[in-house]
Amino acid sequence: MAEKRKIVILEDDRTTCRLIAGVLENAGYEVFQANEGRMAIELVFRERPSLFISDVLVPDMNGSEVVKSLNKSSFGADLAVLFLTSLLDKGDADIAEKRLKVEGKEYPALAKPLKPELLVEVVVRLAGEPVVPDPVKEAVEESIEAQEEEANKAIDEAEADSSEVGEEAASEGNAAESAKEE
Repeated sequence: MAEKRKIVILEDDRTTCRLIAGVLENAGYEVFQANEGRMAIELVFRERPSLFISDVLVPDMNGSEVVKSLNKSSFGADLAVLFLTSLLDKGDADIAEKRLKVEGKEYPALAKPLKPELLVEVVVRLAGEPVVPDPVKEAVEESIEAQEEEANKAIDEAEADSSEVGEEAASEGNAAESAKEE
């Protein structure tokens, strides 16, 4: 079974964080929430997400400090990042292509308050389509695995029986040869 694409969200406002997580979970993503920068860094390295979504203004570390910290590792440097901020002009709420720079690298940013459909559109572009489990496909795969296990067990039993028969035949053959020699 394919794993869902993972997303880590850093948002200090717990209500906003739950709302964003709900939108993305309903879209088919597995979401991990952090309310502090250090917690987000730990989640990123533990969960290895496809995307890191970060508020810009977070009390313990701002979003750009977290991204700078992540960029020190090869995984973090290659991680897709989306910033969320109330610092953008409210008229920019419909524009997905606003960019914020961190250490010379540009990242997409969305203005808060977020529009759920725009959020999902940008997340799909950055993280890829969500992996939605197909129950029929899963059932077929499980059935095939069970049949393969049964077949392998039958083969093992047949080989065991075959080797026992071969040993008996060899014993009988040795006994017959011994009788001829006498």
